[in-house]
Amino acid sequence: MLLLPPRADEAVELPQGGEVVFGGEVFGTSWQVRAIASTPQTPDCAAAWTARLRAASEDVLALVDRQMSPWIATSSSNAYNRLPPGSAMVLPEPMRSLVRDAISLRDLTGGLFDPFVGAATDLWGFGPSPFDPTVRDSERSMALRLRRASAAPAFAGPALPRSDHFSLDLCGIAKGLAVDLVAAGLADDPQVGAVLVEIGGELKGFGLKSDAMPWWVDLDWSSYGATPPMRLALHGWACASSGVAERNFTKGERLYSHTIDPRTGEPIENDLAGVSVLDRECWRADALATALLVAGSRQGAEMAERLAIPCLLVGTDGEIAHLSAALQEWRDDD
Repeated sequence: MLLLPPRADEAVELPQGGEVVFGGEVFGTSWQVRAIASTPQTPDCAAAWTARLRAASEDVLALVDRQMSPWIATSSSNAYNRLPPGSAMVLPEPMRSLVRDAISLRDLTGGLFDPFVGAATDLWGFGPSPFDPTVRDSERSMALRLRRASAAPAFAGPALPRSDHFSLDLCGIAKGLAVDLVAAGLADDPQVGAVLVEIGGELKGFGLKSDAMPWWVDLDWSSYGATPPMRLALHGWACASSGVAERNFTKGERLYSHTIDPRTGEPIENDLAGVSVLDRECWRADALATALLVAGSRQGAEMAERLAIPCLLVGTDGEIAHLSAALQEWRDDD
């Protein structure tokens, strides 16, 4: 199945230079940039240009990591989570804007996405500390029950107050933000004619290649069952996916997913195996994929239609549980 943006972006000049590829490891996963020069370059110029693009990309990734990583003791998110309840912190940018947007999306999704599930994430062993099998599941859910008695954090001017039992966890959207920031920085470079950025399966593409083709990306959930592979054209769009098989552990007969349901404080347990979302912003696609996965097929389908989200919901049986109307508009059946 081919999926094309229903509305084309403004006409772009086709790049005439060569393509370069570079990447590495970050956030516990891999990252890669594919960039096409707007004009032909000599080998020496191309090498210097590639080095400059790599350095700029690595600077952005390092910034996001030191602000938002729970695995870096001195990160800004850990500094916030160590604050005594009632105190506040002025978060650095771009973390501050991301948290503001995340709080807005929490309200939009009715709490299905929540950037303050850090305590539950840690208790279930999906943070820096390993899972402790001696702790009972009921004790792990206590963090949510205690949280219900406290007011959720809300910005007071530029500062974010710390509320008892609310801990920031931006892992679900930091990758998407990094994709957005790297892609935006490279797209602003006049020597970059087209670019595709990928971090751990989250992608964003800008521009057309020299053959007037967009960046084609395969969306393949076939390993889960009968869901057919799809090919997306990412031209000014991002794609993010979330699934129960990404990070999990088994205890008894139950599979515990890394995705926490903010309503229960426990790993999700429903009829969805995975979700893919398209959006102009990768961080938002990331967050919406998490919210839809938490919701399950029925509530997720309702939310997808209400918010006009281009998305695919894959059931635990491997079949398509829902193909939203907004994604149907992308179908090219010719």
